[in-house]
Amino acid sequence: MRKGLVLLLLFLASCASGPDLKEKASIHYQMGLTYLQGGDTTSALVELTRAVKLDPEKAEYLNALGLAYFAKGMFQEAEESFKKAIELNPKLSDAYVNLGALYLRQKRWDEAIDESKKALKDIFYPTPEIPHNNMGWAYYNKGMYREAEEAFKKALEANPRYSLAYNNLGLTYLKMGKGPDAVKAFKKALSITPGYVEARYNLGMAYIKTREIDKAIEAFKEVVRLSPEGRFARSAKEYIELLK
Repeated sequence: MRKGLVLLLLFLASCASGPDLKEKASIHYQMGLTYLQGGDTTSALVELTRAVKLDPEKAEYLNALGLAYFAKGMFQEAEESFKKAIELNPKLSDAYVNLGALYLRQKRWDEAIDESKKALKDIFYPTPEIPHNNMGWAYYNKGMYREAEEAFKKALEANPRYSLAYNNLGLTYLKMGKGPDAVKAFKKALSITPGYVEARYNLGMAYIKTREIDKAIEAFKEVVRLSPEGRFARSAKEYIELLK
């Protein structure tokens, strides 16, 4: 009887351990997301690694772990995590989007396009503007400007207030020699996000193309005012001096 009681207790303990481990994994996952959103990538990596170790079959945990690796610049580990998440759950569109973003960072343009297309197969994906924009940026860097234009426009159809897509569309128009259209795109981006320094700088470049020099100088001065130590400030100052 005693032996049977011990076996029963062991059986009950083993049954309880599954849900308990999953609950602990969920806690580590939520903590990891909080750290990730707060920019503490090291702590995020620690917590998300624990979550995956406790519940290795949860695709969402692996996707988040991939994001932590991505933020740390550990691209190979990030790619492996995203791919494992997709293997576990082929319908996890976020993982395709994140993998595509990773490929963009690595300048693997064709692979970025492929992953973005996979994400867009999910008609219920809540933010299709992101994979459309990512695909557009890949096309842009491949010199395929018509395809880039189409992708950015689709991003804006999905989210008319996506200022990044307007900025990228403006850059595409500059490459296509469509200065006035570029001006409109950059101004639209700034109407949505007035403090968008890069779009302000690009607007100055577009005004140079349209030969509106006074407006270009004004745009560059605003870049310097908004971000005097930023990465566009020095170039903006140089253009101000050249255009005077």
